[in-house]
Amino acid sequence: MRPEEIARRLKEALIEVSPAIEEFTSMICPLCTDVCCRQKHAFPEERDLLFMKFLNTPFIIPDGRDPEGPCQFLGERGCIKERWQRPLRCTWYFCEDLLKAMDEAQQKKVRRLIGLIKEIVLLSKELLESQKRLI
Repeated sequence: MRPEEIARRLKEALIEVSPAIEEFTSMICPLCTDVCCRQKHAFPEERDLLFMKFLNTPFIIPDGRDPEGPCQFLGERGCIKERWQRPLRCTWYFCEDLLKAMDEAQQKKVRRLIGLIKEIVLLSKELLESQKRLI
């Protein structure tokens, strides 16, 4: 698959997984007293930059705020960016409370979520590998 096709499929998978993740984050995150969305996590990694490059979409680089402070993209109801516009690390980070909620949830929902996350991981690796083949 060409890098542009991988990026398109990765975007689709991120859009598809978002409601499944938000089902849990909407219950857990508003109750949090130690927000894990830190400014330092908003910086893109190589795979994030490649992903956006092959989508022909600019990546909004975080400003110079305190790296340990709350992420500049964190709004009152969570991230103000669409999931596909965030660094991938923001998609698959689950704190202990989120993991506990998933453990207690209907396992069919959790299996679907895990399957989509695995697909996202594989596609992001494939995108990196496709770039190496082009060099």
